[in-house]
Amino acid sequence: MQRATIEKPRTVRTWRRHLATHEAPMACDCEFQVGRFRKGQRVGGCSASACFLCHFEKLAHVPTLQQMRSLAAYREGLLGVAEP
Repeated sequence: MQRATIEKPRTVRTWRRHLATHEAPMACDCEFQVGRFRKGQRVGGCSASACFLCHFEKLAHVPTLQQMRSLAAYREGLLGVAEP
């Protein structure tokens, strides 16, 4: 519960931003579920892993910084082995 207490201000901010996207005063599932936004759900509420808007880098196979670093280290290693 300590982590939830630490993250509460950010969670409430995200929840309020999500409520601001609602056009009409209607009862949404998320209206009374503040904790629903605790673990990084986007403001638009998209949790689909195949959404190009939210997950473009993953779906377009854009390498992350860590992947580019590991590839560079791998290439340097190959060059070191190839040299006599």
